[in-house]
Amino acid sequence: MSSYKANDILLLVSLLLVSVTFLCADDTYRNRRAGICTVEVPTIQLLSEHDRKGPIPLGNGSRPTLSKIDVCCSGYARVPHTYYGCEPICDKKCENGNCTAPNVCTCKKGYIHDPIELHKCIPECPIGCLHGVCTVNGHCSCDSGYQLSPNKKYCHAVCAGGCGANGECVEYNRCRCKAGYVLDPVSKNCVFHCEGGCANGAVCVAPNTCACKQGFLKQGSGCVAACPKGCNNGDCIAPNTCKCKPGWTLDKTGTNCEPHCNPECLNSICVGLNECACRKGYVRDPRISANRCVADCPGGCPNGQCSAPNFCICNPGFVKESKGSQNCVRRT
Repeated sequence: MSSYKANDILLLVSLLLVSVTFLCADDTYRNRRAGICTVEVPTIQLLSEHDRKGPIPLGNGSRPTLSKIDVCCSGYARVPHTYYGCEPICDKKCENGNCTAPNVCTCKKGYIHDPIELHKCIPECPIGCLHGVCTVNGHCSCDSGYQLSPNKKYCHAVCAGGCGANGECVEYNRCRCKAGYVLDPVSKNCVFHCEGGCANGAVCVAPNTCACKQGFLKQGSGCVAACPKGCNNGDCIAPNTCKCKPGWTLDKTGTNCEPHCNPECLNSICVGLNECACRKGYVRDPRISANRCVADCPGGCPNGQCSAPNFCICNPGFVKESKGSQNCVRRT
């Protein structure tokens, strides 16, 4: 009976060792596959020029013409002098740490991440305490201008009033703004900035992005004032504001510039500065150069005068030849 139990125990121990061996082997395989991705390529690309002339073997991909190959995943590079194995790439070298994933540094024991530059690892208290001293209780006592982080591991710079959502405090009362932002000297916060400024009528609404103010319209690369009701014979110089040319006056509607004619136009309309246009049925008076128009009778007025468009009145002693006639004959 004792021998039977002993054999059972030995069998169980053997099975346990085999299971552990397989688990370890599985973990080792998974670790070897870290950073390795499988892609499908045309099988013909894997053959030599000579082999491509013969029958193309079936691939092991999703289609007969495709084959699966292993490549390093994005953010990984092949380990030098090895056939298998890809290692992560960190754009900035990890200081006091190891690159364990693309652009991810894992600090060595006794170090923690720098609060600003995450690729750097700084000694943790009590080994070290950047911008402060390590106290006997294992916490940092910060220098003037710095305050303790929530985990009491390092000291943050303090900027009175903060730096806003678009900046970070890098030293005592010194903010560093993100790209596209500048420090406002009044609020001390980081505000968006438009390189070269914005054209007249525009404001900076986002990093290097200008937009027209209210009452202005986009025109080309700038903004111009808008006068929706119009600005006849004038210039729109501000939102809903017209400016007339010299010699013109804005009417009561504020949308139309009217010209001045001196002397005033007779039987005509002032259409420009000291420029008259004769009304229908009138022509410019040839006898004077002033802004005067006289009635026009195209057929003339024999023994009479043109008193209205195409209407003659007879001189004294003369009468109309007939009703509707423009000819005047001597009274008999």
